[in-house]
Amino acid sequence: MKMANSFWKPVVALPLLAGCYQYVPANQAALSAATPVSVELSARGTTNVTSKIGSNVTTVQGNVTESSPSSLTIALLAVKRRGESAMSTWSGEFITLASDDIDEVKTKQLSRRRTAVASAALAAASVGIVIGIAKATGQASGSAGGTPPPNP
Repeated sequence: MKMANSFWKPVVALPLLAGCYQYVPANQAALSAATPVSVELSARGTTNVTSKIGSNVTTVQGNVTESSPSSLTIALLAVKRRGESAMSTWSGEFITLASDDIDEVKTKQLSRRRTAVASAALAAASVGIVIGIAKATGQASGSAGGTPPPNP
């Protein structure tokens, strides 16, 4: 079954491309440029960013452009507002937050457990698809093989 052998190469690579990520607490001063972050704003921060990105902002996500103990500058990718369940997308606009504007900073890290579970599910689904295609095209069957007996 040649189709199945060629199918597995991209399936094995998928977990590396589509890993599951989670945000974990981080030290603001130790962040390097291009680090993906999620920043929970303080009440003061919500008020201070109103003129730049709108009202009721509770969380901003993006990539660090500059970090120090007193401020954090990020290229915005998403903003969450109080009362909204989904985040709105942004196109990399820069925003600088003072340390008083920030409640918590989290960095995006690969979750090995979640990725392993997702990979196992993907592998199982892939096997099912390959078997289904093979059966549909006649390259595999559920019997031991041979020709069917003639009808009486």
